[in-house]
Amino acid sequence: MIRNRAVAIFGGTFDPVHYGHLRAAAEISERLKVSNFRLVPAGQPPHRTGTWAEPFHRLAMLELAVASYSDLHVDEREVLRDGPSYMADTLASVRTEVTSVPLLLCVGQDAANQLHRWERWRELLDLAHLVVMTRPRSEPSYAEELADALAGRHVKRARDLMDSPAGLVCHVEVTQLAISSTDIRHQLERGWDPRFLLPATVLSYIRKHGLYGTAPADAAPSSDETSPRNE
Repeated sequence: MIRNRAVAIFGGTFDPVHYGHLRAAAEISERLKVSNFRLVPAGQPPHRTGTWAEPFHRLAMLELAVASYSDLHVDEREVLRDGPSYMADTLASVRTEVTSVPLLLCVGQDAANQLHRWERWRELLDLAHLVVMTRPRSEPSYAEELADALAGRHVKRARDLMDSPAGLVCHVEVTQLAISSTDIRHQLERGWDPRFLLPATVLSYIRKHGLYGTAPADAAPSSDETSPRNE
């Protein structure tokens, strides 16, 4: 497959990364034919006080998840940067590296509906195209000021994004996978096995480091575990 030179950005907390994230990334990468699709874990997400796993853990899990996929990459700039992880800052930083190359900001429909609440949101379309990842039953619901800002920018074909560096909007449908990081964390806290919801390498990392309420792999066994059992 011939790939174009565009750079795609897909941000999130990835706390933890799961197959819902990865499938959406893979489909957008394929549909837009980009060879440089970057998943960007937030260092300090501005919309909440913190994350359940430290940034370096989330970064490491993401790197494990995409290790065998040549078109998917991890961009660590938000983890390394001090202060809140604002997407406007991230896109401005990437833009200094790729100059006139098409830059694609990939967000889900729910996030797109709230775009007017993002820090310096009007700058985003000056820096990148907006790729809205839609799923069945996900509907655009834009505030008036956001709808006005997006008016006249919509294109129907993803390839139309490749003729300019920024400023357009394209909706691309992706497969709906009913997986959430919240549900995975809850399963782990309860001692359930969330296998097949996230890569095995990520699950092994979680257990090795005792994340999300799991016991670290090197933790000493309890007295019950060391006591003889009557079968």
